[in-house]
Amino acid sequence: MDFDVAGPFKLHRATSKKLINKETLERLMGEIQESDPGLLEACGCYVFAVRASKGYTPWYVGQANKTRLVREALNFSNCVKYNNVLAEYSGTPMLFFLPQVTKSGKSYAKPTAKIAGRVAIDFWEKWLIATSLQKNSDLINEKNTAFLRNLHVTGIFNPSKGESNSNSKELGRALY
Repeated sequence: MDFDVAGPFKLHRATSKKLINKETLERLMGEIQESDPGLLEACGCYVFAVRASKGYTPWYVGQANKTRLVREALNFSNCVKYNNVLAEYSGTPMLFFLPQVTKSGKSYAKPTAKIAGRVAIDFWEKWLIATSLQKNSDLINEKNTAFLRNLHVTGIFNPSKGESNSNSKELGRALY
């Protein structure tokens, strides 16, 4: 299974309260229609992040394997989640998409009921959640996070400050 990376896309905040809402979705879909219309039909994963002076902070990871990726990323429930994050943290809301692509990589795969496609998308969502948790322990995902939040490997995964030792440093060099 092959995936591409699209974005980051800056999310327009509507109304005087600067909220992410249906208008945000419509504006994003218009931007995508002009630049990469196939993305509107794709399935895959997405990452909502906030860009600030220190770079990007991931806040939510999701997937769409039976629905359209862009619509799923900005559905009503997700907009509420994003707005809650933005009420507490300043920065620019951004979306990254990881659309599944065909073997040739020339077009996006449409949402499918094929098991192989769903397994690949499930894997990427879990991997993105694990990776995002390493950067932001306050990630707002609830699904697929309990195990990852409690998993610990000295100096490697969910490390405490200063706990690494020579062995974990060497493994880190091998892995990263």
